[in-house]
This record gives sequence, structure tokens and C-alpha cells, in this order.
Amino acid sequence: MVDIYILFSYVCKQNNYSMNYTISIWLKNIRRMRGLTLDEVSQRLNGMVTKQAISKYERGLMKPSDVVLDALCKLYQASPDFLLGRKPVELSGFSFRSKEQISQKLKQRIISQVQMWMENYLALESLFDVMADFKNPVKGLCISDYDDMENAALQVRRKWGLGNDTMASVCRVLELAGIKVLELDIEEDVDGLCGWVNKKTPFVVLRKNNVTVERKRFTALHELAHILFPSLESMDYKTKERMCHRFASAILLPKEVINAYVGKVRDNLAVSELSSLRSMYGVSVAAIVHRLKDLNVISIDYYNHIFDDRIKQNLLEEGWGAYPLIDEAVKYKSLMNRAVVEGYVKDVELGVYIDEKYKIGVSEVEIM
Repeated sequence: MVDIYILFSYVCKQNNYSMNYTISIWLKNIRRMRGLTLDEVSQRLNGMVTKQAISKYERGLMKPSDVVLDALCKLYQASPDFLLGRKPVELSGFSFRSKEQISQKLKQRIISQVQMWMENYLALESLFDVMADFKNPVKGLCISDYDDMENAALQVRRKWGLGNDTMASVCRVLELAGIKVLELDIEEDVDGLCGWVNKKTPFVVLRKNNVTVERKRFTALHELAHILFPSLESMDYKTKERMCHRFASAILLPKEVINAYVGKVRDNLAVSELSSLRSMYGVSVAAIVHRLKDLNVISIDYYNHIFDDRIKQNLLEEGWGAYPLIDEAVKYKSLMNRAVVEGYVKDVELGVYIDEKYKIGVSEVEIM
């Protein structure tokens, strides 16, 4: 089994942790994260261990031998060495953004993956004493219609000091506000999700594979609406999603920006105008056109014409500009780099990881 020496035990001693993050919890979460059933695990290990025994390992009723644990780690392509300093977390208030209904098995696999990352994330923050508290900038604000959402978007921009200019990085804005942002390789059926860690820390998960930067930015702010306005959960699904869409488009493209660069009423639009807005504000042409329809800048007939005759014929929006900046979550990676630089990770060959796909090579980190 991979032997990585991590000084996270220091965290436990300093914070009087009970080290109650056990192998059993890890085994259960990593199996679900891999989307495997107990039967499938037993079969892939060629009968080395029965599904009943695996179930007992996961419930803490029996401890796996070193040989069995090593085989499980190889099957899951992950190491439990990162358990030091971690505490179990409770995830709640999930909201998935997907075009179609997703299976319970897929939901559970994604949730398990998020749970492991969040346990790791919080351990790193605790190690360096950089825990960030989240404060809802519009707490208690009543939301009942689209006008309320327009007003809410303006308030969030004002209270977070964003003005009316481009949000250069949506991910970093959310991270600085105390929201944990993770980018994971997840199925294309799911654009993103959000929820709460231990009922006090919000998180947003974004799909990093096969997605444009404009779509990722929009999804992040859509999920932010779910976090900021819990009252939306009392609405039916379609209404709730449309309200979140309105918030995302309003905070990305404030009405004042539309008035300044497009005008209050238009009969026709040039491709160059829309391409310019896309490049400046990091919003897809489709979302811009939808925004113009919402604000009654263009008619419904013209809106339908643009979608039917132009956008549906160019779904990738090729040749219509592009947002030139990188917008990605950086805090987790910066914490990991700090752990390497400050000597909390000692092995220079293997690196530290909970998932092989996101392994950080210690030897690749160049220290000034």
C-alpha cells in the first residue's frame, strides 16, 4: 500500500480531534464514489473477500487484513493515507442541475465523491487556520418574482463590491465569499450541484469535463442562487430553476450593462455585438439573447428567430467570440501546494491524493 508520510496528526493534537474518521467510513465512501456494488467489488477481487465481509468492513464490524486492504486500495485506485487530520462531514440540502432526471446510484456516487473532497478540504483549512465563514449577503430577502431576482443580483454585486463590470472569475468570487468550489469529472447529465457541509458551509460542484467556460460560470451562479435563497425550494421545479437562471444572468449581465452596450429596445442585432459581450462578460451568446428577451429589449418573435435560425445551427457558438480568461477554482490546489512547500508532505515521489485522477506530484512543485 502507498506509504505517504503526512503530518496531519499535528492537526489532530492541536485541535483535540478524536480521529473518528475511520477506515470503515473511507471504504464505504470510496466504493460509492467508484459506483461499485458490494457484489461487484467481491467479483473484481476474484473472491478474495465476500460481499458480506466487505459490508462488515464498511460498518466497522470487522477490520480488513493488510492484504485485503491493499487489494481494495488497488481496486479503488486510491489511498487511505490521507485520513490523518480528517473528520467526517455531513452533507445536506443537495440541489443537482441536470437536463434529465438522474439515477439515485449516480447521485450517491457523486455525493460520496464530494464528501471525501470536502473532508480533505476542511482538514487543509484547519491545518493552516484559514477557515472562511460564509455570510449570506441577502439573508432574509423575500423572493417571489423575477423583479425580486433582478434586485437581489444588484444587492449581491453591491455588497460583494463587484460594481457593474465583468466578474473576471466567478469561481474566485465564490471562494472569497466562503463558498467551497470543486471542479470534478462528472457525467455529462449533470452540470453541477450545490449543498451544505455540516449545515453551515455552502459548496458548489462544477463539471470540469466537456464544458465551456461561459457555461461553467453560468452554472456556478445558478447554484449560488440555490444557496442564497432557500425559500425557492417551496416552488415547483421549473419555476425554481427559471428563477435561478434569472439570477445568474442578472448578476453576469446587469441591466445597466445591457442599456449601455445594447440599448433599451432593438429590432435587429449584429453578430459582432453579441460576440463582443461574450468576450467581455463571459456569457454565452445564447444566454445573452435570452437576457435581452427577459428585459424586453428584443421581441419574442425575434428571439425565436435567432434561436431557430442561428443558435441551433451553431450550438458551439464557433466564430462568435470567446471569454479569454481562465475561470477555475484555485483555493484547494493552493492549500495543497502550501502543504507541500511547508513540509507537511514529505514523500517526494508519490505525492498526496484521494483520487488518482487528481494526484498532485510533490516532485513537480518548484520551491522558490
